[in-house]
Amino acid sequence: MHEQAQIAKLRRAVVTKLARFGGARLLGLLPLSPAESAALALRKHAKQTAINPTTTFAIPLVGAHQVSDWSVIEETLSLALKALIAQSDPNWRAVICSQTRPKAIDLDPRISHLPFDTPVEGHDKVAKLNALTQHCLVDDPKAGFFMPLDGDDLLHRDLIKDLNTAPSNGLLVCSGLILNAGTGRIGLTQNRSLAALGQKPFWKFCGSCMVLPVGSAPEAEARFFTALSEHEHRLYPYLAELAGYTLEDTTEPRALYIINHGENFETRRGRGGFKQRFVERFAITDEDQLAAIRSGFVGAETLLKPSRGDS
Repeated sequence: MHEQAQIAKLRRAVVTKLARFGGARLLGLLPLSPAESAALALRKHAKQTAINPTTTFAIPLVGAHQVSDWSVIEETLSLALKALIAQSDPNWRAVICSQTRPKAIDLDPRISHLPFDTPVEGHDKVAKLNALTQHCLVDDPKAGFFMPLDGDDLLHRDLIKDLNTAPSNGLLVCSGLILNAGTGRIGLTQNRSLAALGQKPFWKFCGSCMVLPVGSAPEAEARFFTALSEHEHRLYPYLAELAGYTLEDTTEPRALYIINHGENFETRRGRGGFKQRFVERFAITDEDQLAAIRSGFVGAETLLKPSRGDS
């Protein structure tokens, strides 16, 4: 998977302020990245609220030829889809892009498969995201919300319900969870504060972290999401703000990232140890909190182990 170079914090701050205060001429003098240009083009379009919005989940799924155990992919995808099926607001659809049609697609008629047969050297997640963006936002658009979602992440059952409380805004997952499938332990992520030193928001860990309203300008939205996929998810809030979106930060966990299940992309690259250590540092051991997680994140109960009583 090819990702564009990181954009320096100072530059981000300057570009954001220029865009916010109408500095179009000065922005034209800067060597903007394709994602920044796409964001500024989308900024010109009003973000309208859809009537009876549909939330679209775009899921790029790894190919069977890229993993050692396809059954693990099927199992984690099934958990992710069951969490969608359990949503308290049923107005959603999920589109899965992959070479192999997974069996879990048959779990619900709101789930469909977008075949992918384009030869790609190396990891093909970005190419699949681009195919999903074109299909979901241009070829078969549904006004509402759009969220790229990894096939091994779980969403809280009230996530779509939360979106509808402020339908013209996007949602940024700041409070979330990381579950170590190898140990059954789960850690909380949240914004750093004096009471939570060493913490990090969920969007710095996982790409399943942002939902944005769509339907006002399909072509411009598609160009934005296509450019967005070329960047690491730490840049998502910056680029969304540059595009004119207002983001609501979650204060309660709304996404759950499963690590160490054996077929994570970072695990296959021999990375991910930091996230496992983070889970241990911020592990949740209170049984009431664990019960709330099992209730709110359908599927998590199959991986969570009871507390060791070491809180």
